[in-house]
Amino acid sequence: MDKLGKVLPRVLARQPNNRQIAELRIRLAFLELMGPQLAASCQEVSLRGGTLAVATDNPALAHQLRLEAESLLRRLNAMVLPRPVRALRVRSGRGPARGIP
Repeated sequence: MDKLGKVLPRVLARQPNNRQIAELRIRLAFLELMGPQLAASCQEVSLRGGTLAVATDNPALAHQLRLEAESLLRRLNAMVLPRPVRALRVRSGRGPARGIP
């Protein structure tokens, strides 16, 4: 019997909305990487192509994310993701909605 962790990615890949599922998994992985306190400061996390866009109302967090972008991308891509994230774009200011995903 296969473990769920091995079977689930194959099942999800065959789903008609697998792109949205992949994007959600990447957004959730980023928020997990950030931890609950920092993730709460992220108003918007979205994925377009291979670029993960993050909006935060905390200028210090935005600055820190920009400084650590390369390290964050390396750690994020080390997680089991459906596709790699190639770039991180950070915007300081209010995103359109709180409550991610």
